[in-house]
Amino acid sequence: MKREYHFLIYLVLAILLFAGNNNNRLKKAQFLSKTIYFPFVNSIQKINSIFDLKAKNLLLSEKLFEHTIRITELENILVEIDNAKIYYETGNYNHLLADIVGFKGEFKERCLIINKGKKNNIELNYPVISNNGIVGKIISVSQNYSIVLPLDNSKFRLGIMSKRTHLQGIMESDIYGNSYMTLIKPGSDIKVGDIIVTSQISSVFPKRFPVGKVTKLVENTMDVFMSAKIKTFVNPSELDQIIVLLYKKDKDYEEELKNN
Repeated sequence: MKREYHFLIYLVLAILLFAGNNNNRLKKAQFLSKTIYFPFVNSIQKINSIFDLKAKNLLLSEKLFEHTIRITELENILVEIDNAKIYYETGNYNHLLADIVGFKGEFKERCLIINKGKKNNIELNYPVISNNGIVGKIISVSQNYSIVLPLDNSKFRLGIMSKRTHLQGIMESDIYGNSYMTLIKPGSDIKVGDIIVTSQISSVFPKRFPVGKVTKLVENTMDVFMSAKIKTFVNPSELDQIIVLLYKKDKDYEEELKNN
């Protein structure tokens, strides 16, 4: 019985809606949508609004993702620009920026693998630096990659000197990565705080490239020489990019001395 009443009500409403001209039918439909059908119409509008919001959120998420990628790219470019700045005099030598893409070896004995090689004109014994000081030297070169022996490796040796007094010595590191200036005669003019730079006797680096600062003087009564502990300006394990200096020292004097 209730179904019949519902049917009759809907039938009457339909007749009322279709009666009259277009303007009258439109006004009646607007009236019904604001009264009897308001809950249903409002629900439909809310559902449509939710779908619209989801579509807008998806679009905004895509744009945010694109902007995030772009910001990351710009940040990487800024890092590269900053890493390429050298805060000391390097002369007129050509150089190129390289990424550290891997390591070879274990603990403090490990070497750095960079993404530049023969095709980039990299050669053995090229000096490797950062914007704060020396890093190491090239010890192996392939077509696309090279291996760098860092300054805190126990196999690394370098001619160095005190910037203040030009006192000469050799840089060495132990297996724990501690660096020292060795072969210093007892009584030499060297003290804590002295800046250490590369010397003319270096077979790899040009003169006066920054190395580190003296933090401690070490004397051993059983040894002829004393040493000075150095805190290097660069920690190779904290780098993600380095600068290769396209430089080779002129060693013609070695052949001439050998011949004479």
